[in-house]
Amino acid sequence: MSQTALEGDLRHFQPAEVLQLLQLAQATGRLELSRARAGAEPETAEVSFEAGRPVAARTTGASVRTGEILVHRGQLAAPALEAALAEQRRRPERRIGALLATAGAASPPEVAAAVREAVRRVLYGVLLWREGRFRFSAGARPEPEDLPLEIDLDRLILEGLRLADQARAGS
Repeated sequence: MSQTALEGDLRHFQPAEVLQLLQLAQATGRLELSRARAGAEPETAEVSFEAGRPVAARTTGASVRTGEILVHRGQLAAPALEAALAEQRRRPERRIGALLATAGAASPPEVAAAVREAVRRVLYGVLLWREGRFRFSAGARPEPEDLPLEIDLDRLILEGLRLADQARAGS
């Protein structure tokens, strides 16, 4: 059973601060973030934590997906991805990485590396949010099929903020 342990406005607490607080508190649960977008559906993101470490993340916004990363790296053929996506439409409870690994289309280490990259990209995007809401539900567990990830949150936040600074300097 989970309960809301922390919630607030991203205008007052930036995503990096919320992520660091959850890390310092060694929190386990689910962080849900949402924001309005002009002329579009609201965007949501969800980050699952185990003992202060992000172990899964997803977003309804634009994001590079695990299968796309594997195809881009040359570790997966596009037709194999299409077949796995078709299977996922029939069985939506299954994660694409699990389907690819089970089918032998990609190795478990390749899938794990692609999932880590996809989670990093979701978190990089969330670090740029300057408005919206967040809510942390303590005790909420990630889906059983989510791969356990080892992500250095401090390094990820620093890299994400560096990338944001570069993007601002280039615009």
